[in-house]
Amino acid sequence: MSVKSELKLPFFIIIIYPYLFLFSFFISPFFLFYFSFFSFFVFPFLFLLFFFPPFLFLLFFFSPFLFLLFFSFLFLLFFFLFYFSFFFFFFSPFFFSFFYFSFFYFSFFFSFFFSFFFLFFFLLFFSFFFSPFFFSPFFFLFLFLFFLFFLFYFSFFFFPFFFLLFLSPLPLFIFFLSV
Repeated sequence: MSVKSELKLPFFIIIIYPYLFLFSFFISPFFLFYFSFFSFFVFPFLFLLFFFPPFLFLLFFFSPFLFLLFFSFLFLLFFFLFYFSFFFFFFSPFFFSFFYFSFFYFSFFFSFFFSFFFLFFFLLFFSFFFSPFFFSPFFFLFLFLFFLFFLFYFSFFFFPFFFLLFLSPLPLFIFFLSV
């Protein structure tokens, strides 16, 4: 082992890892609660609030692509906030707690599912009743089914393997040792 590698690993363990550990102790539970609360309670009211201003209604009526991009941007913003908490989850001292693990997994599943569910059915409803220039409702139904398939594929096939890969911080140490 080279001197460079021998210096890099102690530096990571002694200096960087404890700060991430302590930082995630306070940040990760907050973001998990925030994302779950926002998806279940605030997200529908936020959509209703954004639909009422005349500007957004005109944007929806005359430019459905921009309107769809606007709400896609909102959804991706909350999605990346969730992944921020997902990253800090692996550095959290509560990682081996069964309650924390189950809360994280179910908050991911239900928040993600209901966000997609609400988004596409809401757009389907408005495209069918309020905009003659929008896509056909069958197109949105196809999009909804496609994302639903993606959600279940991601949750049941990819996600468990991802958890098994990161069940301990050992892969992280091996990665930093090999860099």
